Amino acid sequence: MSNKLLTLWRYLRTPKKFKSRAQIEKWQRKRVAKHIKFVRKNSVFYANHWQGLGDEDWQKFPLVNKALMMDNLENLLTIDLDLEEAYSIAKSAEITRDFSPHIGDISIGFSSGTSGSRGVHVVSDNEGSNWAGFMLARGLGSSILGKHHVALFLRANSNNYEKINSKRIKFSFFDLLKPMEQLQKEVEIANPTELIAPPSVLRYLADNNCKINPKRIISAAEVLDPIDEKIISEYFSQIVHQFYTSTEGEMAATCEFGTLHLNESIMHIGKQWVDEENGLFHPILTDFMRTTQPIIRYLQNDILVLQKEGCKCGDARTAISQVMGRSDDVFYLQKNNSDEFEPIVPDFIRRAVMRLNPKIEAYHAIQKSRSKIEIGLQPTNLDPLDFSGFEELFKEKNVRKAELIITEHSHIPSTNKLRRIYRECEME
Repeated sequence: MSNKLLTLWRYLRTPKKFKSRAQIEKWQRKRVAKHIKFVRKNSVFYANHWQGLGDEDWQKFPLVNKALMMDNLENLLTIDLDLEEAYSIAKSAEITRDFSPHIGDISIGFSSGTSGSRGVHVVSDNEGSNWAGFMLARGLGSSILGKHHVALFLRANSNNYEKINSKRIKFSFFDLLKPMEQLQKEVEIANPTELIAPPSVLRYLADNNCKINPKRIISAAEVLDPIDEKIISEYFSQIVHQFYTSTEGEMAATCEFGTLHLNESIMHIGKQWVDEENGLFHPILTDFMRTTQPIIRYLQNDILVLQKEGCKCGDARTAISQVMGRSDDVFYLQKNNSDEFEPIVPDFIRRAVMRLNPKIEAYHAIQKSRSKIEIGLQPTNLDPLDFSGFEELFKEKNVRKAELIITEHSHIPSTNKLRRIYRECEME
């Protein structure tokens, strides 16, 4: 089957909605069982990692994380691949901005590395075509038979994205290594029907009165903060949709109402609870569509928040109310009368920041040390600042008051991801 036909087949085969959890579980059981058999047979690492456990016990398989995967990548892959050559091709692509080279039918790319270590994704042409069909099904919002011009603002292009190109679907890559002023002019000329970009880019285009009229806006590659979502939505007069993706896979996409639903038609997503009462968890990914670099029982360090009520779209796929960010976006403040530290999830910090002044247009909050938090604000010189949100937070969490350092916030979209809330200091 040609790449174009495989993309179309995957588009048509991707369920638009699931009616029940039972339907989802039945869909997953068959595919996971087949996938586990294939991986055990073809991956030396996983075969050893699962010793003593049968295929039917796959949900008891020991977890995998990024460090373990990267340390064992050669034996984890289900193909023979010269990793030295693969790394060389990926590094060269980032320098030359030519992302077309393959090793046979294999594409290689790096993650952005914002978690402190760079991940590698190894994908076959068939997987890339499947990916393209799936993302079109989850992202277009209208029929594949219509004419579309998809603009993608990314830090790196990929052979996978190029598979979208056809007579009816035109793909344009906007390289974030270029200056934003130039990219805005280029996208205004292109005037795409679909715009996929990090929220920092969408915010820049809105703030700078970008003259385009896309039918659909999709935020990707960064956490979409409510302050950005509101401004972007108002400027473009539409819902800001989302793709929640990572090196490890395409984890969620929004429905017609803008609610994030986990992509449970391509992966099983377990939960390692951070705070079960409030629905906070780390996802455990088992992607049954990726065969070259299997992702099975992979513990992601992002923090997701379950949506308590079902979505009015009627899709039974798990709804997510918020992607909070990674584990290192959690602040740790010292408890009163104790040497222990209390974890403070990003949403509490965001709420306290937004109470500082109703005229805040952008911000960042960085835990600089165990007792200092830097808060960058835009516009500057906001007066007065109301610190009651932080005072209540410190009291409710029974932690010592941190020193709050107020500074200016600024961020120009580029190859560096925007992170509004994160911890810079190490916690032992």
